[in-house]
Amino acid sequence: MDVLKEGASGKAVRRLQRALGKAGHATAVDGDFGPSTKRAVKAFQAAKGLAADGVVGPATWAALGVRAQASAGGGGAGKLRLSPKGAAFIGHFEGFRGEMYNDPVGHATIGYGHLVHHGPINGSEPAEFKRGISRERALELLVQDANSAATAISSGVRVKLTQFQADALISFAYNVGNGAFGDSTLLKLLNQGDYDSVPAQLNRWTKASGRTLPGLVTRRKAEGALFREGRYMG
Repeated sequence: MDVLKEGASGKAVRRLQRALGKAGHATAVDGDFGPSTKRAVKAFQAAKGLAADGVVGPATWAALGVRAQASAGGGGAGKLRLSPKGAAFIGHFEGFRGEMYNDPVGHATIGYGHLVHHGPINGSEPAEFKRGISRERALELLVQDANSAATAISSGVRVKLTQFQADALISFAYNVGNGAFGDSTLLKLLNQGDYDSVPAQLNRWTKASGRTLPGLVTRRKAEGALFREGRYMG
């Protein structure tokens, strides 16, 4: 789903305006993101406890209940993107930090694990990150960072996927790496049309350095439930 802000126009804006109206924050459905639409967005965000910045990113789309279109390719997965609900799903497991920090291997990081630059914080970071970021902005960065995993799913999967199935696999590839996903038995079985095997295959990926990690057990079970039933747990 597109990130929208004042000055945008087109079908996505009209979809936003209709969703705002259904949520009780009516604005003209004219396809133009003007001041009145921005006011409606900010009022909706404030009512939902979101950062009331008037920018419509993944968290706002998800709160509005607007779902991305399911993918349908010509015999394959087609070009996939992470949905707003998928971003929130991954964000739950990645954890949010609004201020910059050095990750366990010493790289400057912010939000839901977004890499600012290699090496520790040194004062050269963008002003935006020095000020700290909202959850909404962090989810936008997460969607950008997940593009690589979405591309890997689009390229590797040769069967059709629903959006929630795509979100589950993007979460998995984002976590374990595109190479691991591409070499996995999970992908081989899925491409044979064996959708039912995916949850069990996900459950095999729960170890790091030879140790089973409870957090990975929980994440894999949630990804399996999402793939199988469309349940955005987390």
